[in-house]
Amino acid sequence: MNVEQAREVVHAACLEMVADGLVIGSAGNISARVDEHRFVVTAAGVPYARLTAAEHPLVDVRTGEWEGPRPPTSELALHLGVLRSMADVGAVVHTHSRHAAAFAVARLDLPFVCNESMVTRAERVLVTEYAPPGSTDLGDQALATFARQPGSRAVLLANHGVVAVGPTVEDAALVARAVEWTAEICHLARTLVAAGAGETVLDRAVQDAIGRNYGVTIAREDERQADG
Repeated sequence: MNVEQAREVVHAACLEMVADGLVIGSAGNISARVDEHRFVVTAAGVPYARLTAAEHPLVDVRTGEWEGPRPPTSELALHLGVLRSMADVGAVVHTHSRHAAAFAVARLDLPFVCNESMVTRAERVLVTEYAPPGSTDLGDQALATFARQPGSRAVLLANHGVVAVGPTVEDAALVARAVEWTAEICHLARTLVAAGAGETVLDRAVQDAIGRNYGVTIAREDERQADG
């Protein structure tokens, strides 16, 4: 993509993110790589319906310097951290969707409970340690949590929301939707069965079988790190 195409893609995804109820107002943010050294990220502080695609800034991934008519999102450090460290990631979608955010507030990992869980390519969507919004530490916590399950495409930011990644904005946005779908199903299952956990977690063999059907590998936390 060239810069103009990346801005159009980011802007369209922002509008879809609002329409899908994954954010309200100007919450959440999206980034898309243009090339090895640059990416487009959402502009700060203005509801997306009031923005045009041309207003989303272009950022240098090496320095964090940006150009454009509006400043970048307050979560720029999060996008810089992921795009600097995860070379296979072409896009980042950060949402505040309700059910997923509830799991993040409760500090509960999201288990693999249905076919949609496969989209995250992870046995569980893990929750980070808490870090303040807009901080460099937030990006560090996201990276550390992704590293616990290499290949995972999503983490929950404690008391905050979802970070979904993928090779393209379309892919990352699908991951964010799948996380919210899974969180809602899991929440409903736990509500319906008040005694115990509620949901029936698919075992690893079934998870792997679903993954094979779609040609993906399910990431799992390193049990040695988990025990530590």
